[in-house]
Amino acid sequence: MNEIVNRSSYDRSEAKPSKHYHIVLASSNYLLLFVLILTFAACGSSKPVSDKHPTFDPETEANGPQPNDKRAEVMRLFMEATQARLSGQLPKAVQRYQQCLKLDPNNSASMFELAKLAHQAQTFPAAIDYAKRAVAADKENIWYRFLLADLYRQNQQSADAAEVYKGVVAKWPDRFEVYFDLSNTLAQGGKVDEAIEVYDDLEKRMGLTEELIMQEFGMLMGTSKLVEAEALVKRAIASDPDAPQYQGLLAEVYAQQGDNEKAQEQYKKALQLDPSNSMIRIALAEHYYGTGKMDEAYNELGEAFLDPDLDVDAKMQVLIGFFEMTNKEGETPGDRPDLIKRSYDLIEALEKAHPESGKPHTIHGDFLLRDGKFPEARDQFRKALEHEKDRYPIHMQLMQLDLQLADYEGLRSDAEEAISLFPTVPENYLYHGIALSQLKRHDEATETLIAGRDLIVDNPPLEAQFWSSLGDAYNEGKEYTKSDQAYDKALIIEPDNAGTLNNYAYYLSVRNEQLEKAARMSKRSLEVQPEQATYMDTYGWVLFRQGKYAEARTWLEKTLAAAPPDGVVVEHYGDILFELGEVDQALKQWKKAKTLGGATEAIDRKIEQGIRVE
Repeated sequence: MNEIVNRSSYDRSEAKPSKHYHIVLASSNYLLLFVLILTFAACGSSKPVSDKHPTFDPETEANGPQPNDKRAEVMRLFMEATQARLSGQLPKAVQRYQQCLKLDPNNSASMFELAKLAHQAQTFPAAIDYAKRAVAADKENIWYRFLLADLYRQNQQSADAAEVYKGVVAKWPDRFEVYFDLSNTLAQGGKVDEAIEVYDDLEKRMGLTEELIMQEFGMLMGTSKLVEAEALVKRAIASDPDAPQYQGLLAEVYAQQGDNEKAQEQYKKALQLDPSNSMIRIALAEHYYGTGKMDEAYNELGEAFLDPDLDVDAKMQVLIGFFEMTNKEGETPGDRPDLIKRSYDLIEALEKAHPESGKPHTIHGDFLLRDGKFPEARDQFRKALEHEKDRYPIHMQLMQLDLQLADYEGLRSDAEEAISLFPTVPENYLYHGIALSQLKRHDEATETLIAGRDLIVDNPPLEAQFWSSLGDAYNEGKEYTKSDQAYDKALIIEPDNAGTLNNYAYYLSVRNEQLEKAARMSKRSLEVQPEQATYMDTYGWVLFRQGKYAEARTWLEKTLAAAPPDGVVVEHYGDILFELGEVDQALKQWKKAKTLGGATEAIDRKIEQGIRVE
């Protein structure tokens, strides 16, 4: 009774294998905070330090020496706090750092760490307060100022961030990268003229370098200062007329100004200076596309994609754009056949240029999946794994396709490989258990499902899925008591899971047991998913078992109207017609069921004897 629902999406992490086997993915990434403070940095107030790391001089402190026992206690607390932070015990870390400050109110290192932890918790006022205190306690530490400025920027306090950067520039005038931060911050705050003045000052200090040109150009274009951007690029070209990147920048300016002819001319100049520069070709292709010149755009992309020296990720971004263009809401892939063909041609070029990479095969599989070509998509994902076995989303997609294609031997094999590579991921065991159950290896199925269930941490929907799948496996193994218990546990967690309700109801009806309960569950599954043909069939069959043949007939006819004919459904329909006295029509349906496949072992006896048999 498990019907596979076709589903494809570019984000494989969201794809689901079927309407009954709803896999709920749970993952977590924990980014450890980098330890900027040496172990002994916690032990007391700061003294003037270098601009690299906060440090602690055990002999001399800003406020004079502390008693040895007090200093040792601060050191111990700081070390405990750092250990707690690294192990993810953040409340404990906060508590210990605060205890450091109680003992040593000028301990800038603890203030710094508390600022970062508050930022991590998205409590900007507290983070800013701690960062300000750290700066006040140690005015010689540049990293405290960087943190404070960054917090101001993230909290949309551009003016305050700019003041911090101005202080850094005044104190450390040779830190040229800070000028860029200052200028961008001023621009974000709407003070574009001041931002330009910062760049003018920086140019006097370091000359008209490529880094300065690129940084200032980005700022000017981001603030729609097109005239100033054009003037800057022309000065850059005058200083280095053979630099193709500056010609490309000028092309961008012209394109933004709406002068497509000049933009095209500049892109061509850039290519003349550097014919092998594939990034310029991609930029020119983008320009062509924006002006409706699709053939020209495709030709430039084709040349760029054949370049093995152009980074594969840059090409992947282009293909993602093609994917989105051919996957618009309300459209099918067939609505834009020209782009579809060009997408596949570019993918072929990508595969030729980068035979060592699995990424071309991954996106090839995504396109095929989107276009409903499931076997071909699966082949591409298998090829991708030949190069990138550590990419778990590909393993997940492969298992989902196995289930979609009802290839249970393939699912068993792929799930076993996923388990070997990712032994702590419960979903792998779920797929493995489903495969083994379908292959009639019921004991192995229940064993792997139990193993996977025991790996689950705080994921009730996934736990419910495991219990439901255990119910399926126990039922197939004719362990009906265990099956019913597993289904009941699944429904305690998710009482309205339509797949579980349907499967439980159907298996009860097959056993001709607890029919009232089966009817309630089946009816509820239809309330949750009223258009699901499989659930209609189950409800009709439960009614049949209850002797409600006329009602059962209505639901089976709804089922046949809602979905392509299925051998099981057609056989059920024949059984109902037989009980209603329409023997000839019943015989016709039984014969049809046999041709469709999936009918019971008794179908031949029904046809030969003209009677209904279980």
